Amino acid sequence: MNALGILNDLVVNLALLIAGVTFITLTSQGQETRESAVRLLLRYSSTVFLGLFLMTHSVGLVPGLLFDFRGVVIALAARRYGLVAGLLVAVPLALYRLSLGGAGAWPGVTSLLLVALLASVGTGLARRIPRYQEDTVAHRAWTALVLFGIAHIPFFPAFFLAGKPVVQTLPIYLTLTVLSALGLVAAHLVKQSRLQSLAQTEQLKQLVFVDSLTGALNRRRFDEDFRRTEQPAFVLMLDLDQFKQINDTFGHERGDSVLRALVRTLQETVRSTDGVYRLGGEEFAVLLSPCDEMAVMRVAEGLRRRVQDLVAARAGLGGEQQVTVSGRLVRLEGEKRDVLRSADTLLYQAKSAGRNRIMTNIPLRPVATGSGTLSAAG
Repeated sequence: MNALGILNDLVVNLALLIAGVTFITLTSQGQETRESAVRLLLRYSSTVFLGLFLMTHSVGLVPGLLFDFRGVVIALAARRYGLVAGLLVAVPLALYRLSLGGAGAWPGVTSLLLVALLASVGTGLARRIPRYQEDTVAHRAWTALVLFGIAHIPFFPAFFLAGKPVVQTLPIYLTLTVLSALGLVAAHLVKQSRLQSLAQTEQLKQLVFVDSLTGALNRRRFDEDFRRTEQPAFVLMLDLDQFKQINDTFGHERGDSVLRALVRTLQETVRSTDGVYRLGGEEFAVLLSPCDEMAVMRVAEGLRRRVQDLVAARAGLGGEQQVTVSGRLVRLEGEKRDVLRSADTLLYQAKSAGRNRIMTNIPLRPVATGSGTLSAAG
């Protein structure tokens, strides 16, 4: 095969690599998200398939010696997930290479295993070492050159077994090392672009649906979730008692700390299926869905008591200070305006009755709850 034909095949192989990596990144949910086993299995099988597909489009350098970008696929897996992941990708590719035979079979397998081993350096605990935290293109290019410079050393015995002199091996070795390094850098940039896009999307969601001061979900998200709750569902509306007095006494900065401590306390107490929202000022809501009618009464009182016991200390008010809430617990059914109107009526009753209590229109027997109460109204 002439040099132009080899170059054309290498370009095709590189294009297949980039297209395959682009597809695989579509299965990613970002670096901070815990991914499901199904999604990880899909990514693993796609990665192995890409490596095998690249091998079906290998470039024949000399009889029995093949080149493609399969090593890049292994390196990407090992860099992100560690040595075990790199080997899990390398083994099926190595077995396929052995099945093809030729003088380069065993050197090729050795090269694949070296890629998995070398690419995993700096993963896991080693990521805490500063030199492994660099992420510039130049740093990755040099790292890739070193990686493939070592991993491609088996090319020399492969050429020797094919009956070719070393003088022919060296320029090919250098060229393929550079090409592999460029392939790894290009593939990494594709992957990193996808992860950055996911991170930016998550940040936009935070801006749209999360209250920037407290970290609670905001009113816009409350309006959306209100329509999508799983029945039986309830909404617990909470107002901080005497919040203006807290601001006047301790200052607005400490008042903000109270708001953050309140949200933190609520979020720690509710389930993952529930939601904590800041509707504005010192007004908050907790959507409890799904929740049994008898259980929701205990949950509401538990939240009130946790706020009373923890928030003041967490906000740094000190002394014998206490932060309390007045609440209203209503069933989430019908039009939202009717639900909120009913809740507002109950709030007025809770404030009039002395604060630090939860009122509800759900039929129940009055329950004594220490310094606060959970009472039926209407």
